[in-house]
Amino acid sequence: MSSQRFEPVPDRDAATRLGAALRRIDYSEGAIDELLGEDALSTDAADVPVHERRLRGDDSPLAIAARFFLLQLPIDLAAATDALAQDGIDALLTLGLAVQDGTQLVPLGRLVPAEELLMAFDGFARGVDDPPQYVAPYTPTASWLASLTPRRHVARALDVGTGNGIHALLAAQHSDHVIATDVNQRALAFTAINAALNELDNIETRPGSLFEPVTGERFDLITCNAPYVVSPESRWEYRDGGLPADELSERVVRHAAESLTEDGYASLLVSWVAYDEDDPDARLDDWLDGCGCDAWVLGLAGADPLEHAAGWNEHLATEPDAFGAALDEWTDYFSSLGVEWISEGAVLLHRRSGDAHVIRVDAADEETLEFAGDQIERVFASHARLAGLAKPDGLLDLVPVLAREVDVEHRREHGSREPATVLVLDEGTMTEYELDFDVAEVVALFDGELTLGRAIDRVVRAYELDRRDEAELREDSLAEVTDLLALGIAELR
Repeated sequence: MSSQRFEPVPDRDAATRLGAALRRIDYSEGAIDELLGEDALSTDAADVPVHERRLRGDDSPLAIAARFFLLQLPIDLAAATDALAQDGIDALLTLGLAVQDGTQLVPLGRLVPAEELLMAFDGFARGVDDPPQYVAPYTPTASWLASLTPRRHVARALDVGTGNGIHALLAAQHSDHVIATDVNQRALAFTAINAALNELDNIETRPGSLFEPVTGERFDLITCNAPYVVSPESRWEYRDGGLPADELSERVVRHAAESLTEDGYASLLVSWVAYDEDDPDARLDDWLDGCGCDAWVLGLAGADPLEHAAGWNEHLATEPDAFGAALDEWTDYFSSLGVEWISEGAVLLHRRSGDAHVIRVDAADEETLEFAGDQIERVFASHARLAGLAKPDGLLDLVPVLAREVDVEHRREHGSREPATVLVLDEGTMTEYELDFDVAEVVALFDGELTLGRAIDRVVRAYELDRRDEAELREDSLAEVTDLLALGIAELR
């Protein structure tokens, strides 16, 4: 595998031709999964010897492409030409993604299908040997952000800290125009290459830090998977923001809120620190207070300083002295700041007029996260409807229904006389919500026509509840249905 430093060349014509050559041989997620197994697209350097052996004896164009682009292995130039045709080879060389060495073609970067797109980026990570401008592949955090971004049609979208451009490319499929910013010129070059690989011509790249290249502009959608890691280092531009503590994340959140159009959405991956482990979200409250947006924060991970340091320095784990030194440096840094806890997650924003805005924090499991765009739109639509009510119990006059992707399960816990009613959301955050027994009777009446108040009245009559029990049912139903709306498990007709 080549470790040679190179500069990608954003030649649009060459990238378009290379993309066409790869589509001709079906270099796609499905085909790679069938060829090497469902985890093949997350291959790292340690997996290469196994996959290389799986491909032995297979000289199909797809297998040749997989050796070269996915595994980053040199291949015979004649075989490469048979697979991609001379036009594809010429395009590859023009883009600077490969060099010819005698009768071999040597890869300099990698090119992997992801999210039904073709994505080029730097080669396998080599830890401390990677340059500061290293452009990372399609990472787990990139997949989280892809899942947590609404996909309705918009006029203008912005991807901040675009990296290899994956979120700009995803936005380009449902936006009239997309601007991608990054302080790393190599990242912008890869973004331009990737746009052309996928025949997308509505992406504009602008160099600069965070929102500086778009000062004063407004957008209908903003995405950001910038270098949010809280770190004492400035080793890599894709990881280390170079600002104290969580200041980079704070800037992202505040500027995103300011840069949204009315009814615009932002999906941001950020970190935030806490000076009291028992109050982990205090700084988020400060960032979001008065921002003009409803906010839904999904906590994806949290750790004390030592665990955080260990997780982000795993690349040193085989070098005990260097690993220990990094742990000491990082924990000393956090100690000097008084930081006791570091959280990582998504801040989802929806800008709307009015003064009463909702800030809600929930935990989410990144291991089970699926596409949540529809759920997110339901959540914010509910916040807007509820904020417009003239009285606190105005929800009683509205018609709630369970979201289409919700399954109702009745689970009998050990030792319990009655089965519990659990609402299971089969999309997005995959949330499971256990209803209070009496409220479950109310929710069972949701048919798209009954108001919440009328559903409660029917349960009251059916069980002949006295005034005290009726008041308690009404209070519990309002609380739990409001919660279901805030989680996107229910919506309002």
